[in-house]
Amino acid sequence: MGSHSIDAEVYNDVSTAEEPSAAWGWHRIGKRRTVTAAVLSAIFLLLMNFGNHHGHVETIYLVVIAVAILLMAGLWVKHPHFKQKTTVTAHNRPVGHIEPDWAHDQLTLTGKYADLNDAQLRSLNIDPATVHRPIDPVAAPTQRVIVK
Repeated sequence: MGSHSIDAEVYNDVSTAEEPSAAWGWHRIGKRRTVTAAVLSAIFLLLMNFGNHHGHVETIYLVVIAVAILLMAGLWVKHPHFKQKTTVTAHNRPVGHIEPDWAHDQLTLTGKYADLNDAQLRSLNIDPATVHRPIDPVAAPTQRVIVK
């Protein structure tokens, strides 16, 4: 019997289950090749100045783009990672974490959406006049009903 599951393959210690592009070689393009391509592109742009154009507008564009390419390549060689931001994904949640149902909370104005002021309600396209707020905040602090 056949199986419809895709078996993961490993290329250069990178699994295709985690990085599908590992099979066709994206992970083998190194920094040296990228910088070499950038420098050659900048040289090509500068060599395009010698030609049959009469104005200097083309010269300005060619030089500015070539300098920008060289600056970006130089920055990348000096600081290859810049500032990486940490994001919350399924791989780094704490054990036992249960993601709130944000869509339900927004629809029913419960959870984090329970204490929104009028300006915040308007930013969600909810008319504050249609929201029934409880009179006794101790009895039901997070219950609001949208009246339609």
